Amino acid sequence: MNDLYTEANVKKRVTATDTLIKVVTILFVAVLIVAGFLFNKLLLTLLGVLGAFAAYYLLPCLSVVYEYVFCDGQLDFDKIMAGEKRKHMYRLDFDQVLIMAPANSHALDSYKSNPAAKKLDFTSLEKDRKVYCIVESSGDLQTLVYFEPNEKMVSYIKQKAPRKVSEY
Repeated sequence: MNDLYTEANVKKRVTATDTLIKVVTILFVAVLIVAGFLFNKLLLTLLGVLGAFAAYYLLPCLSVVYEYVFCDGQLDFDKIMAGEKRKHMYRLDFDQVLIMAPANSHALDSYKSNPAAKKLDFTSLEKDRKVYCIVESSGDLQTLVYFEPNEKMVSYIKQKAPRKVSEY
């Protein structure tokens, strides 16, 4: 068996939006619970307790790790939330790939200018990371997939599809 297999994980940076969602959710639940106790309203207290349970289960989902798995010509993107829940996000087949290059490469300029292209971002949002972009075409739809592969993954992709990978 001569299959190429590698995987990489990237932890997404906590953004200001994520922090704002956490703070607003916690404040809203706290206000509901306090108002329920102060005004002796069973409904408000019950809503606050239900909101607390929802926050307990949903807020950890803002902690995201992206996993890339390359296996013999296919690249899978999974999202792992709170270190427990895994969700398959996208599968890319290199038979449909037009080009893979660093995201700041001029080889991608004509693809990035397409307003109808679908953009998928599976990066950590960190500034000093080497981000690659893959342009996939299926019919009339073009998809730009941004991700941060490690060197081993880039070399395996080059072995599998050498003419589709650009270093510049």
